[in-house]
Amino acid sequence: MSLPIIIWTVTFILYAIFWLWYVGFRNRLSQEEVDQYLYKLKTFPQYQNQDLSGLRKFLENDTGKSFAMVNSISLKQKPDMVDGVKEGDSSLKTLINYHKSFMKMMLKKGGIGIFQGRVAGRSFDVIGIENAEEWQISGINRFRSRRDFMEILIHPMFHEKHEFKFAALSKSIAYPVDPWFQLGGLPLTVGLILSLAAAICHIIFV
Repeated sequence: MSLPIIIWTVTFILYAIFWLWYVGFRNRLSQEEVDQYLYKLKTFPQYQNQDLSGLRKFLENDTGKSFAMVNSISLKQKPDMVDGVKEGDSSLKTLINYHKSFMKMMLKKGGIGIFQGRVAGRSFDVIGIENAEEWQISGINRFRSRRDFMEILIHPMFHEKHEFKFAALSKSIAYPVDPWFQLGGLPLTVGLILSLAAAICHIIFV
């Protein structure tokens, strides 16, 4: 096999591996899967008395594609002293400790944080919402699919430090966006980087 073929074959294989991780094989949730996920979620104490009708509708309207979760967050001045929170810990540190295990599970299933930032000022336009003038952190997470999202929610590791979230937050709102669009996007960026690397190797070694 010639060197150019090896270079471009390896490039294709690397991109295929990335594509399988980031995009995967898409298929919609069945009604049986929706019922099963919600049943499992109800086994965790914090969800037993919650109305999950909104989540059910979201799952039943599955497109099989990725979606983005938009988050707005305000932190408590000091976190609640739940088990695992140490004296002197800030609310931000407590929230980060919660997010560590959550982000690990996201990454394993092709999910990534695509945006995060500190809020620069008060809300300019608030209509029909109380106590929405002040936020501290805004973030957007991308999930590969609703199935992956639910696999995270029902995983025991997700609930090990779930109380940290409530200990750190004074208020928050999170809602899914689908369909969504990201200019450029990771598949295009990774494809261009791999193609550039392969082209440079071709020029240097061939």
